[in-house]
Amino acid sequence: MTNLADSKRLVVKVGSALLAMDDGQLRTDWLDALAQDIAALRHSGAEVMVVSSGAIAVGRRVLGLARGPPQPGPAAG
Repeated sequence: MTNLADSKRLVVKVGSALLAMDDGQLRTDWLDALAQDIAALRHSGAEVMVVSSGAIAVGRRVLGLARGPPQPGPAAG
């Protein structure tokens, strides 16, 4: 098994709970620290890809949408 420190390519997944607080505000201090860590990895020659499901949580707040997936309405009939 390869040691993580020896990896040349890393994928960092940032979920909603890490990206945004319960009130939908961004965790800016945490994001700043993440950016510094990624910059250090890039400086050492690693390729870093960041993927996020957290963008949905932040986008909902910006758009004024309810938290979570929409709930189905009553059945017509």
